[in-house]
Amino acid sequence: MARVEAAVICLLVIAMDVAAGVLGIHAEKAQSQGRHLRIMFIECRQPVRRAYELGVAAAAVLASSHAIANIAGGCACACSGEKLRRWSPNRRMAFFALVLTWMVLVVGLALLVLGALPNSKRKMAECGVVRHRFLSIGGVLCFVHALFCIVYYASANAATREEKGHAARSTGASV
Repeated sequence: MARVEAAVICLLVIAMDVAAGVLGIHAEKAQSQGRHLRIMFIECRQPVRRAYELGVAAAAVLASSHAIANIAGGCACACSGEKLRRWSPNRRMAFFALVLTWMVLVVGLALLVLGALPNSKRKMAECGVVRHRFLSIGGVLCFVHALFCIVYYASANAATREEKGHAARSTGASV
């Protein structure tokens, strides 16, 4: 039963991250269809409401996927270096994958939001520094996030089963 639950959670996280990635890439496509004029490093773009909606949706799905993976995986925190050295390889892998998922989440969300925000206004055009590919790079980071989330969840799940097995053996041996 636990393996079926783990497979369902992994598939859910993958599906959500892939959906967020696709939304981010489609937001970039929608943004590129708007009118724009570029002179050196300054670019004037007409906001595209569809790009804003897709970018915000991608960010929301990415954040939801991250929350599900973290809640399902449990806490893998290291209070001290000594405690980290005593952990099993699965628990260490879970911890490092968790750190990587947070890093990818922060960068991916920032890119998706920074790419979507200029499209939220209803003005005719806004000029500023070129922000090319923020939405599509954020979308690609959603796929990377899926990879690290699956590594985290699988490692945390294996470490939990390992620890329960050790606890059961030590309880059974002392009886």
